[in-house]
Parts: sequence; structure tokens; C-alpha cells
Amino acid sequence: MESDVCPRLDRERWERFLASDEEALDRAVFDQALERRLLQRLAEAWRDLNYAHLRERLKPPSIQLHEGEARWGAWHASKRLITISRRQVLLYSWASVIETLKHEVAHQVVSELMGDPPESPHGPAFRDACRLLATDPAARGDGEVSLFRPEAARELTPEDARLRKVHKLLALADNNPDEHEARAAFARASELMLNFNLDGLEAEGVRQHARDREQGSYVYRFLGKASARVAHHRYVIAGILQEFFFVQCLWVEHYEVSTGKKGHVLEAMGSPANVSMADYIHACLLRQSEALWQAYKVEHRIKDRRAKRQYLDGLLAGFRRQLVETKAESAERGLIWLGDAGLTRYARRRHPKTTRSRLDGVPLSDARAAGVRAGEQLRLHKPIGSKRGGRGGFLTG
Repeated sequence: MESDVCPRLDRERWERFLASDEEALDRAVFDQALERRLLQRLAEAWRDLNYAHLRERLKPPSIQLHEGEARWGAWHASKRLITISRRQVLLYSWASVIETLKHEVAHQVVSELMGDPPESPHGPAFRDACRLLATDPAARGDGEVSLFRPEAARELTPEDARLRKVHKLLALADNNPDEHEARAAFARASELMLNFNLDGLEAEGVRQHARDREQGSYVYRFLGKASARVAHHRYVIAGILQEFFFVQCLWVEHYEVSTGKKGHVLEAMGSPANVSMADYIHACLLRQSEALWQAYKVEHRIKDRRAKRQYLDGLLAGFRRQLVETKAESAERGLIWLGDAGLTRYARRRHPKTTRSRLDGVPLSDARAAGVRAGEQLRLHKPIGSKRGGRGGFLTG
């Protein structure tokens, strides 16, 4: 296959944000040192993919940036060259850049490991290569996630009426001044989510359903901002999402192109509805944790930096108690979640090489005890919004 294995995008898709992107590019400072660091990081990302998904069967290609071509990436077989759009690496999320890189590595796999079969560029062999790399065979036409057009707050809009009801129940729990009724609404929302997932796995038999879902109905999403140092309470929130909200969570590597610095961002995987719900819960907990801490800090005139970690750990422990109670009540009625084997396989394909770690304990203190009390009363206020970005490989402990 030659350089046109990734054909140019149609004009409408390529020019969707082209004018504003070009304005941003004109303002971007992109010197030789920055480009050198960026190409080095792309080469490292290529090696990571080759090691994690392909057992180092490919030989490294050259990697360059291109501009003026109406495509995000291209594989040039005769030159053994991968090119990535300069527009994408400067203006779009690092996660979208890695997905483009995976797409071109899939073409390299077809060319160098599958004998370059005589078929259409995105034919069966290419789709098989994409499965090896755990990436979507469909080339995204909008660069995926723009750094200059962050998404608005995500609202749950699934077609299933039960999930819309979950959203309404969470709002009812948030707005109800009666503590007993608020807790009942929250418990009912949790049970509806459990019922929804149990019904899905039982619809056609657990094994068949898991097989069907693995073929394309799982998605992933990056939650919150990337950070060079992940705060303790963000790890705790990730654990809550994984334990109670039917998703798998990993802390994955992120790269900041403008500074050349690495960090991590949270990736959630699951069915589209569950990932949307996890995104909603994540944004709620992050925003309210910070707001409640600031209020406690001012009221008690706290100056000890350690108190924030203690208070937030207690706050999330108290919130987790609510979830444990509702889970136990559901179990008493015979509603028990045993997990989704299909999702586990999907997560392992996306991130074959992962490590696990445990969080350090937080000592008992007045601040932590106050956090627990607040967490037991915590309600999920509507989030303002969140951003995405990132990539990588650490399972939450």
C-alpha cells in the first residue's frame, strides 16, 4: 500500500473548524526544540504500542509532521514513514493524536505483517489490525477533541427511559430538603442503574451478550483534567466509579505538547450509558469535594495542608457508605452485580500492559471525621462541566 491508504477527508469534514484552527496555528509558538521533543514523544508512543499490542513485531518507522494535507495521518509504505497532521498535534487532545497514530500503525501492520493483501485500504485486514491495537477502524473526521472548543457540560441523553429516570431521581435527591426522602431517591436511582445493567446482561444470555458488546458497544472517555501529580481524592473517586457505577477506570498517560511535560488523566470504559453516568458522577464529586473543603477550611480557619487530604478522604468515605448501604439493600432483594466479563476483556485489549498500586492510608483526625459526616449527607449537585484528554496505563487500586 502506498501513501494514500488513508485517503484525504472530504472537504466538509476537513474544513469544519479549519478557519478557527488556522487562526490558532498562526498564534502558536512551535520552535525546533518543541518539534524535536514532540517527535521524540511520538516515537516513544509508537514503541509503547508495538510492545503492548504487537509483542514488538514491527520495526520502527520514521515519524514526521505534515501540513496542507486534508487528513490527520498517513502511512507511506515505500518510505516506511508515518506522518501526523501538525494541526492535530497542536490544536487537539493528545488522546486524539494517539488514536491517529494507532490508525496509521494498523496500516503498517497490514503492510508489513499481513503481506499487504489486495483489498480496499480499510478492508478486513485493516479491521483485524485495528482489533489488535484496540482502536476504532473508522477514521474520525473532526480530530476528535479540540483544545480550543472544549465540550459543554454533558447531559445524560440515552434513549432508554429508565436512565433518564435515574437522572431525575438524582436531581430529586439533590433538591429535597427532607433527608429521608433524599436518601430514598438516591437509593432508588442506584437500584435502577443496577437493574438496567442486570437486564442488559440477561437479555440474550450473559455469554452471548458479552460477546456482542465486545464487538463495538463499549466506549471510553477521559474524565477531568490531566495532572502531573494526581491528588489522593481523585484516586478515591476513580475507585468509587469502578466499584459502584459499572465502569472500569485507569489512570493513563497524558502529554502536554506546549510544555513537553507528561501527566496522567482518568479513563473510564463501559457501555455508553454507564460511561456518561460515570462522567456525571465524577464531575459532581470533584466540584463538590472542593467546595465543601473550602467551606470547612474557612469556617475552622484551617492552615495545615494535610487537613485537606484528610477531610476529602473522609468526605468520600462517607459518600461511599451511602453507596454500600444501597448496594446491600439491593442484595437483600436478590439484585447482585457479578461484573461484566466483556468489559473486562475490552479493557485488557485497550491496555494490555498495566500495573496496580495501593493508596496510602489517611490517619484519623478531626478533619477526616468531619469529612465523613459531610459525606454521609452528600448529594450529587448538577456539574458545571469537564474536559478530556490523555492516554496510558495504570489500573486504579
